[in-house]
Amino acid sequence: MTTSIPQLVLNFPLNPVCTFANLVIGEGNRRAAEAVHALLADSSSEASSPLVQSATALLLTGEEGTGKTHLLQAAVYQCRALAGEESAIYLNAVALREQLHQVVGQEAGERGSVEQDLTRFLDRHATCRLVAVDELEELAHSPLLQEAVLFLFNRMRATGGRMLVAGQRLPQLLEGLRPDLRSRLLWGSVVVLDLPGDEMLGAILAKMVEDRQVRCGPELLKFLQLRLPRRIPAYAAALDRLDEAGLGLKRPLTVPLAKEILAL
Repeated sequence: MTTSIPQLVLNFPLNPVCTFANLVIGEGNRRAAEAVHALLADSSSEASSPLVQSATALLLTGEEGTGKTHLLQAAVYQCRALAGEESAIYLNAVALREQLHQVVGQEAGERGSVEQDLTRFLDRHATCRLVAVDELEELAHSPLLQEAVLFLFNRMRATGGRMLVAGQRLPQLLEGLRPDLRSRLLWGSVVVLDLPGDEMLGAILAKMVEDRQVRCGPELLKFLQLRLPRRIPAYAAALDRLDEAGLGLKRPLTVPLAKEILAL
């Protein structure tokens, strides 16, 4: 009986909210957003941009909650809108690492190499112009993942494509990172994102309420901003729970209801 060999799927869905249209720009992420737009622009624009020193790569770094994932996915959305669905790929390093280890976990002689699997995948995306890799801090925990990301860098450089990568730590601070990959990560510009301040967080929360069409008055908005963790994912989860509860209970969204539903 022939053993079925798992293959890389690399089908990482995008969050429909993570577009440039839904991105709130502030001091903490303005330079990063401009750099991402510059990376997506044509080569003549890139060459004249001080924000992107190389047409090959851009590294975004910053703490959790600074909007790195939103920028990466927004870039992929825009590239696909301009050049087709196969023109851009979003990869989450955690999920990619799990897939890689599943593929190579087979007995010797029954599997192809990581490079072969990635080659087959990219060959099916011959028009790919952008690969976005998120959560680069995972590289420190997986030599196999490092091999895969290094291959992606080399492949995109050879085909004239671009790499957009993001992580919480600078490559210099990632333990166990192979030197050749560290140099690839630093090929282009490195842009640091700062955590949003109170004004920015308020604007983000208001935009999320607008996008979700949640009926949330100023008093409740102020309450949520004061009581919720200062993290954008926490805002999204809270609004989803409140919207679902309000619809189910057929009650207007108020501060008392928010206290009850969110245990605040």
